[in-house]
Amino acid sequence: MDQSPPSASSSDRLDAAVRTAGVGVWLNPLPLGDLVWNDNTKSHFHLSQDARPTVELFFERLHPDDRERVRHSVERAVQDRRPFDEVYRTVGPQGQQKWIHAVGRAVFSDAGVATQFDGITLDITSAITAQQLLRDFADSAPAMLWVTEADGVCSFLSRGWSQFTGMPEAAGLGFGWLETVHPEDRLAAQEAFARATEQQCTFALEHRVRRPDGSYSWVMDAGQPRLGPEGEFLGFAGAVTDIHERREVELALRRSSQRYSRLLASIDQGFCVVQILLDAQGRPADYRFMECNAVFERQTGLVRPVGRTARELVPELEEFWFQTYGKVGITREPVRFTHGSTAMGRWFDVLASPIGEAHDLQVAILFQDVSHRMEQERLLRESEERYRGFLASTSEGIWRMEFQPPVELQLPPAEQIAALFANGRLAECNAVLARMYGLADADAAVGLGLGWMLDAVDPRVHRYLDKLIAAGYRGGEGEWSSPGGDGQPLWFASSFLGVVEAGRLVRAWGTRRDITARKRAEAALLEADRRKDEFLATLAHELRNPLAPIRSAAELIRRGGQDEARLLRHAGVIGRQVTHLARMIDDLMDVSRITRGKLELSLAPLVLQDVLRAASESTHAVLQADAHALTLDLADTPMRMLGDEVRLVQVFANLLTNAARYSARGRPIKLALRGEAGQAVVRVRDQGVGIAADQLQRVFELFYQGGTPSERGHGGLGIGLSLVQQLTALHHGTVQATSPGLGQGSEFVVRLPLAGAGFAYAQASAADDGRRSGRLLIVDDHRDGADTLSDVLGSMGYEVSTAYDGVEGLAQAEATRPDIAVLDLGMPRMDGYGLCRALREHDWGRRMTVLALSGWGQAADRARTRAAGFDVHLVKPIEPQALAEAIERARAGNQG
Repeated sequence: MDQSPPSASSSDRLDAAVRTAGVGVWLNPLPLGDLVWNDNTKSHFHLSQDARPTVELFFERLHPDDRERVRHSVERAVQDRRPFDEVYRTVGPQGQQKWIHAVGRAVFSDAGVATQFDGITLDITSAITAQQLLRDFADSAPAMLWVTEADGVCSFLSRGWSQFTGMPEAAGLGFGWLETVHPEDRLAAQEAFARATEQQCTFALEHRVRRPDGSYSWVMDAGQPRLGPEGEFLGFAGAVTDIHERREVELALRRSSQRYSRLLASIDQGFCVVQILLDAQGRPADYRFMECNAVFERQTGLVRPVGRTARELVPELEEFWFQTYGKVGITREPVRFTHGSTAMGRWFDVLASPIGEAHDLQVAILFQDVSHRMEQERLLRESEERYRGFLASTSEGIWRMEFQPPVELQLPPAEQIAALFANGRLAECNAVLARMYGLADADAAVGLGLGWMLDAVDPRVHRYLDKLIAAGYRGGEGEWSSPGGDGQPLWFASSFLGVVEAGRLVRAWGTRRDITARKRAEAALLEADRRKDEFLATLAHELRNPLAPIRSAAELIRRGGQDEARLLRHAGVIGRQVTHLARMIDDLMDVSRITRGKLELSLAPLVLQDVLRAASESTHAVLQADAHALTLDLADTPMRMLGDEVRLVQVFANLLTNAARYSARGRPIKLALRGEAGQAVVRVRDQGVGIAADQLQRVFELFYQGGTPSERGHGGLGIGLSLVQQLTALHHGTVQATSPGLGQGSEFVVRLPLAGAGFAYAQASAADDGRRSGRLLIVDDHRDGADTLSDVLGSMGYEVSTAYDGVEGLAQAEATRPDIAVLDLGMPRMDGYGLCRALREHDWGRRMTVLALSGWGQAADRARTRAAGFDVHLVKPIEPQALAEAIERARAGNQG
């Protein structure tokens, strides 16, 4: 695409067009400070043409009600790459206001850094004023007016509509107005409106609308299409008219004629009216169906029965039905019974009553299909034996209770609960339930009331029973606790299933099972979740803390104009904070490795005094920061053992750091080493906040932090002591915490096995001979990291060249033939693994010392670097001096 700038004449014309059209243009560099606006934008903010706008002035001139919304939108546009599109008000020095529509976006560099925030503004005050005038007119009209768009979305509702419905206009826009339509009318109204929108034709529909007091009124909702200049459909304009009184009159006229049919349709029982048909001798021979409700067909399975006879519909129907209904019609005496029909394959609960005149021989039949209930009763009888066997074999407590007299379901809940406890008696239970309550056998529980199992005064019991009553005694489970022998609560889950006959609870079955293990597991999960949340909050805090001084020091260095002493101090701040971050990351990774069993020790002979001195040196800056004096009391005889020196230094450095963290400024710390019974005993003693007795065992838990934030000299993640315990255990040692109490300091004692007689020890010699020369190539796609590392190593005497991806790095290597290459692993175009393999294909590349410097440091990553041909694998971040020493050791190894 052509990127050449427009000609001067075209730029002038464009600028003139923008000025003439009143378009404001803003081209603001990031971060926002001094702003670049054209004259129109200044005018939109009530500024003169010679004004120098700033971001503070921009927010100052915004209307107070719009300020935070616009500020948030600006931040999202820059941080989340969202488009900026806002309408807001600006306020002049004399309080005059303008409505402004602003559209813009952030511009980002190739590296993803936001560099510009550009856009335009338009003064829409006149349009807003015109809209307000139109609204005032609509709000003053006697009708309830509305407007929709071509897609059916409501874009305007007059004040009359809001007053009529009680719904604010904003809630009614879109399709929110449908919420005011009666639920029974809503779907029909929605479909009618959608149909009119699709056909773009005039419509009128009637429905009910909710009023502010919750009642409903009938309205006529009519709309007329809105057409554009070319006849295109723009939506509807319409009005809502109150027709409630008219509809009420119409409904009253229909109500009386529909009452009877509604009654029949509303009951959940089958209903029919039959006329008894007699034979020549005056005996009942058949009956004809005169009237049926909708439930009749569902209950009997007979389709369209009206006008047809029973023998016509069911030729094999039993004689019982003809004689029973015939007797009711002839004797005029009602009858109620439960009977089954083999021909129909159903059981019915029936109430038959005579209706009409005697000579009509008509009978009204109200019935219920109880086939399912009868089948259940049959199955229940057949399963009694299986039930008894189940009672004896199950691990749950099971019981059956009879209620004499039965509990009337019509009673208020409180009276039902009282009747449950008063009238219920255990008829049976299994041995498991009896043992739960300390009884010798199940027979001893028979006759006991509900109060034996449930506490009648416990509010939880009453809440449970209230829910059970509301559900008709069908199911429901409650959970209860009682103290166990060890003082810990024992938890049980109870269920209740009632049998209701004729509106009365006659019996109930229930279960009771021990859920103590589940409850304790849930409590443990909740505690783990709480500790996880605390750890994440602490981690976020601890990771942010070092960033503030790093940013400040970097900014001061960037500003320049400082003497070398200050620059060195700022560089030292950055180095200490980066070391702190790296230490936290290392601790987290170590905890993860140990948890997964992936941490391997590099065991070698060592002298424990050397380890303790190295630990004290590594924590010197931490101790010095709060003026803690460290006393070393080390045994004169060398304490020799087999261990991983790096991990042991980590153990004692964590203990020293912990002592400093929980000690007030200036309090001394003592590190002592003695030999006892073939073990090295290391004691770290402080005069800090101490440890409460109930916390002594918890201090080694992962993510646990004792004390309050104000008592800690430094932050922490709560993993240091856990790491100490686990690393010590890997060395077959132990660690113990002791403290006289809060405010009296604490002592951590580490015991490690010493080596036996004849143990060989060799002092490691430094591989670094001080050389700092040679051609060095740095390849890293992180430009800032590559450039700063290049500067530092160059200052040490290396002749450094830099590349920013694998392809460029290979070209640089072919041109300069370096002695050393320091390669990142994750890079575009060609990664570090591929670059190393490409270098090793050349004779000069096979003689080269190649180091991997990456944030990836897992065992699998190190295996890949070895396979690719790297000499050394180092993990970011690393001190430049440590990197130089690693380079020289690798070079010495290659030369050897």
